[in-house]
Amino acid sequence: MGRLTFDDLYQVSLTSLGSAADDWKEMVDQLETLATDARNGMVKQSEAARWAGVNADVTRPFVRKTAKEFSDAHTEAKAIWAMLRDAHADLVAVQSALKEAVDVEAKKQHIQVTGLPDGTVSCVYLHQRDSNDTQTQEQLDYKDRLESRINNLIAQADEIDNSASRALKKIHGNDSHNFGHAKYDSLDDVQSERAVQLARKSLAKYRDGGELSITELTELRQLLAYNSKDREFTVDFYKALGPKDALRFQAQIALDASAEGDKTQFKLAHSIQTSMGKALATATRPPTGKDDPSTAFREDRDYLGKAWQTELKRVGRAPLTFEKNNARVEIRGYQVLGTLLRHGSYDKSFLTPIAEDMVTFERKQPWAWPEPHNSYSGLGVDRFGLNLDKDGGPGWDPMTGLLEGLSHSPEASTAFFNGSTGEGEHDGLKKISNLDYFLGDKDGKGAREWAYGAAGIKVSDTENFGKEALGHALESATSGRPYDSDAPAKNHTQAEADVFRSVVDKVAANPDLFKEGGTFASISGSLGNMSAEYMHDIQRVHAGGDESEYIKQTGAEPDFSEYRDKHILNKFLKTAAEDPGAYATITHAQQAVTTEMFQEAISRRGGEDDLGDVATRAAKPGAAIGIVTSEGRADAIATADDSVKKAQEYNDSLESGDSWLGRAVDYGLSRIPIGGDIAGWVIEDARAAILGHREESVEDAARQVQENRDLYLATEREKSAQAAKHAFYSAASQAGLNFDDTVKGAADDVYQTVSPSKN
Repeated sequence: MGRLTFDDLYQVSLTSLGSAADDWKEMVDQLETLATDARNGMVKQSEAARWAGVNADVTRPFVRKTAKEFSDAHTEAKAIWAMLRDAHADLVAVQSALKEAVDVEAKKQHIQVTGLPDGTVSCVYLHQRDSNDTQTQEQLDYKDRLESRINNLIAQADEIDNSASRALKKIHGNDSHNFGHAKYDSLDDVQSERAVQLARKSLAKYRDGGELSITELTELRQLLAYNSKDREFTVDFYKALGPKDALRFQAQIALDASAEGDKTQFKLAHSIQTSMGKALATATRPPTGKDDPSTAFREDRDYLGKAWQTELKRVGRAPLTFEKNNARVEIRGYQVLGTLLRHGSYDKSFLTPIAEDMVTFERKQPWAWPEPHNSYSGLGVDRFGLNLDKDGGPGWDPMTGLLEGLSHSPEASTAFFNGSTGEGEHDGLKKISNLDYFLGDKDGKGAREWAYGAAGIKVSDTENFGKEALGHALESATSGRPYDSDAPAKNHTQAEADVFRSVVDKVAANPDLFKEGGTFASISGSLGNMSAEYMHDIQRVHAGGDESEYIKQTGAEPDFSEYRDKHILNKFLKTAAEDPGAYATITHAQQAVTTEMFQEAISRRGGEDDLGDVATRAAKPGAAIGIVTSEGRADAIATADDSVKKAQEYNDSLESGDSWLGRAVDYGLSRIPIGGDIAGWVIEDARAAILGHREESVEDAARQVQENRDLYLATEREKSAQAAKHAFYSAASQAGLNFDDTVKGAADDVYQTVSPSKN
């Protein structure tokens, strides 16, 4: 079967295929009428006739067989129509995406797309007049991404073509005198059947010491990649394989790919692993409205429901045995599942119970996750493993994968970190909250231990990957968004706010655990992101409430009623700020909220309100937070092994870590009734204020922190005061106020509120 090429897909008219599908639909309708007439007509009459002898023994069976052929002809025609219908719809969508990429995106960037003899394309930049034809790295990366996307579309179309062709052959069968062979309702049925066939072939070959060929792996990669978000395909695939064979198959291709060193095989296996994770997320997500127990639906068809999940838990706890590197490798199903959970966004009805079962099993069985003794060299470098991602370690510890799964599944993560394990009907365990299980008690004792390498050699990267994943999961749990999402901030639920409050308590109870060199230093960046997420609430605490309503309500608030002295919250902020990245994130968010508050203060000011009073009221919370975070920054520089390097890290973070600035501004400005390009000037104004905190000389800053910390902090407050004064002037200008003595006086009041002499 020839491969579909770029020119084939780009040039072909799909109109005739659509017409063929329409013609077959007419044939389906006509054959349905014939089949119905045959059943209700001649068959009934034949059965009712009082025949004997030859008529009874020959004619009646013949009539039945003839009627069945009409029915089989209808079944076959319906399957053919389904193939043509779905192939046409899918190819039209792929061709449309291809032409958009070639005719719009490529032309806009002056990129020429050329078909190659092997069916793929090559992308090159065209010569531009008055240009030296030198592209930036960003442009080259864009060209490579475009080329890869186009080639993936060609491969997808080729798979659609091959799948439809295989199906039509099976539908027609080898007997031209007999209708009704393979029956398919959709192209998804064909593709899931083929994917299952290849996975089972892999399982069978593995038992005999073999494996799938590169061609077969490529076909399976395409089937899974193109259908990982298709509910019908994914449910059929996982249901047909079952939990045990699905995990065995994933484990064996991962172990083979990571151990054998073939780059093509590794790349294909990695794509299959990623797609199987996304497919599992799709297949286990209840259709909208069907997670209601009172709703009638076919669970086995619509999604992988409770029965399949119960079997997955059993398989997850059970051992799986393989042969690798001339040795027996015994692992558990949950270790394999952990590599799949890293990919996709899972519904909480699936992921939260699975997460709790994994934790319960780990608590009941110390050293629950075997680590093959021959998976590491003498230096502790992994030679093979289950996880094929670049990061995350070899995958023997499934908790890393689980936490990454939670980090992309916010509802599941929120429910998990508000939950606990223990005191179950049969587990015999003490009840422990899931947050305590990972972070320990107030002294950090009892926290979950992370994986170790062979011969007791600690693999620090593996441990850090796990703890970074923990931080990501907490970000997801507190924000209601995947941790790496660019989506705008959203109002918090009470459950999300409760997790954040618990994290604040943990950090404030034992700050050293979360500082550089501490047990949980790996999650410090996540502490900064969580602080930014709740900056409106943090500002409100520092304002002692918000009777003036300058601070936007962002949904449910963390219960900070005990924090009126701000001591606990400030310990948390100061600790987070000892990480340069977290400091930058907090600073950006704080500046954005403060700038927003200036606008609110001016817009809400009544005729009798003193402008200086409302301005200083808006400035105070941000000023207090700035003092706390500056102290954290000073402490980090003072205690660093290389204080100059640490000061430079703060500078670099302030320049690059402004992703929170636009998000916070977009979130806060939705209620401000002031005209003009508000978001643009707020962002630029806040960015300018933040960059004012950079050190002109990191050497001088490091020396000053060591020799006169108070003077260093006073200098930082001076920078904050000047920035706040400038922000107020900008807000006043945008509000249309004249720069008279009243405005200038209010700006001076803001400066005095933030300046060193007042703090």
